[in-house]
Amino acid sequence: MMSLDEVENKQGEDTTSVTGTSMDTEHETMDTEMKANGDGNDDKQIKDPPQLEKGDRKDDDENSSTGSDDSSKKPKEDPEILLIKATALKEEGNDYFIKEKDFEKASRSYRKGVNAIKKLNVANSGDEQVKALLLSLNTNLSMMFSKLGKHRQSREVASKALEIDPMYVKARYRRAIAHRKLGNTDEATMDLKLALQTEPENSAVRKELASIQKEIQKAKKAQKASLQKAFSKGGLLNDNRVEDEQSKAERLAREKKEAEEALKKRKEKWEDDCVSRMSKGEEAITFEDWDKERLDKLKAEEEEATRKRKEEEKKRKEERKKAKTSQKAAEKEKDGDDDDEDEFTERELAEMRGYKKTADGRVTSYFTREQSVEERAMLDIAPKPISDCTPQPITPSSSKGDSTSSAWNHAGTWEEKDTTEWCNKHLEKRLLQTKVEASGSGSSHMSCSVTEVKDVAGEASVANVGGKKRYIFDLNCEIKFEIKESTSEDVIASGSLKLPDICSTHHDELDVEIGGWNTKPSGTNQQVANDCRLRIISEVRESIKLWVEDFNNQY
Repeated sequence: MMSLDEVENKQGEDTTSVTGTSMDTEHETMDTEMKANGDGNDDKQIKDPPQLEKGDRKDDDENSSTGSDDSSKKPKEDPEILLIKATALKEEGNDYFIKEKDFEKASRSYRKGVNAIKKLNVANSGDEQVKALLLSLNTNLSMMFSKLGKHRQSREVASKALEIDPMYVKARYRRAIAHRKLGNTDEATMDLKLALQTEPENSAVRKELASIQKEIQKAKKAQKASLQKAFSKGGLLNDNRVEDEQSKAERLAREKKEAEEALKKRKEKWEDDCVSRMSKGEEAITFEDWDKERLDKLKAEEEEATRKRKEEEKKRKEERKKAKTSQKAAEKEKDGDDDDEDEFTERELAEMRGYKKTADGRVTSYFTREQSVEERAMLDIAPKPISDCTPQPITPSSSKGDSTSSAWNHAGTWEEKDTTEWCNKHLEKRLLQTKVEASGSGSSHMSCSVTEVKDVAGEASVANVGGKKRYIFDLNCEIKFEIKESTSEDVIASGSLKLPDICSTHHDELDVEIGGWNTKPSGTNQQVANDCRLRIISEVRESIKLWVEDFNNQY
């Protein structure tokens, strides 16, 4: 390795030979190293050593290969000496890199070499020797930063080299690698394509571009597979997903194991309780009686906790209501009667939120228009007695009315029949027939059925319009269901569902609101209870469709 003193002693020799031949030789060496080391994918993430953070941070901030720094205040040095000094620093960096594999010292030498001659290329006005040496130093420094895991600095140094020569393939390649490490695959692809336009046969550039494109295609395939899984049958976005056989078997085996462990623990507690009873002179009881007492006790505790929670909630509501009433009264007394006009009523607030209540208590969209008494009277088209009883000849109408229309409606314009009573009764009948079955823990089977239909309200009718029938209905109700064990008929859970909008316009997409558990299932039955609830919701939708078919067939 040549020292700086030896370099200065040779300044009388042929400068062109030193700066030209040496640079070409070292440039070929770095190209060989670039091909041997690949694209730097195995670089380790190495932090800046303390001496670089303190001593060379200033060099990083001042690293400008185009020589834009204002150096007019410093004494001018001989350009030839500066070139020889920079060349020696480059050779020193090459030795650190090739022989010792010391990337930190190599980066320091390259950076000093750049700082030594950057003043000779102010505004990119230096001669070809200066530019060639700056390009070599900057690209080598970019590679050292990449080896040290400093990809952001590697990108910036490569960009400085491209400011000197935008067609320099090696700098373009180094910046592409830095972009890829930083996750900017689009910018990396653009740099590699520009490099191939200059050197189409460069194997390192072609290999890096192929690797990036392969990585992009792999990411797209993974994203596509994820979306297909989400939207396919059984995906995350499918409410009616069905487990495959393997996952179902695993779930059942897991639930069986959990049930056996829970049973084992209960029996251990029963044995301890029997020993305790016998030590007190009491008779031991069977496991079934002990387990029943335990369940009754748990049920009583749960009911007591529910009662206390409801009482506390009711108390809090009353307190909030009183506080709100007191606050309104105080504000009203303070502001006077003039502020009453600025307060919104409950109806106005509901309309601002986008919904309102109809006269029969239903909550509906703000845009639903309710008919007034006068409008309903005008639409009442039932036959009325007339005072003039003079017989009039009946002439056949030219229009083709429906044969099912009334005798007076020959034109077949409009006729409506109220079917609310039949629809309400038949809807309740259909819903009470809803029932599903599911597998419980072990070999047990569960059944879930609708036990009660409450608060069926709304209107339904059949209209004959222009010779065609239209079935119009807008109903709502609440249903209760129970989940029982098929063999023992024990109720393991019960709950309620609300059907707020059974409408003729969108009954195929029935909205079902889950009202929560009335009887909460135990931990071992939680999964099967949730499964039964999902199944009964699906079956309720099918029952509504069957009721619509019955309605069409009836009228």
